[in-house]
Amino acid sequence: MLYRLLLCISLLFTVALPVYAQTDMRRVQVDATTYSSLEELARKSDLIVIAWVDSAHRAYPTGRSIPQGKIVNYTQSLQVKTAIKGSLSRLLTVVSTGVEPLPDASSPLNFQYPGPLSEGNYLLFLRKVSSSQLYSTAGLWQGVYPIYQGKTIALANVGFSELNQLSQEEVIRKIKAISP
Repeated sequence: MLYRLLLCISLLFTVALPVYAQTDMRRVQVDATTYSSLEELARKSDLIVIAWVDSAHRAYPTGRSIPQGKIVNYTQSLQVKTAIKGSLSRLLTVVSTGVEPLPDASSPLNFQYPGPLSEGNYLLFLRKVSSSQLYSTAGLWQGVYPIYQGKTIALANVGFSELNQLSQEEVIRKIKAISP
């Protein structure tokens, strides 16, 4: 009887461990491919969601560096409110790559190494990270649209203007019209 109990407990912990604990986060490479159009971004995204991103994140040093600092992978949880493309669970883990120490907001490094997202609601275009249960934003910043006062914000110089100042309903209609 004790043997069965121990076996059940060990199986429970094996299944319950976070998936990214099995992934060597130091070696994860975030796809930095950018897209020429909103249609391409939507087509190449595995998931398109409206979600709440939690500000809490975990840092994983990669062992790589650039002259301005060390390259770090970050994981963050997000709660999916609406899935526009793809089927998924309500809770996802997103990985991003950044630099520590964090560069100034005006630094061009932020385009290449965006780091973790600030807490809040977003429209996100996500790509599956190979061999894991993790996701990253498609096109780095191209896949990130903060939602402020119920409207999306297309980030200057990186976001697609077709998604600027849209309500949730307008976003869903637009994406469903261009994405199979």
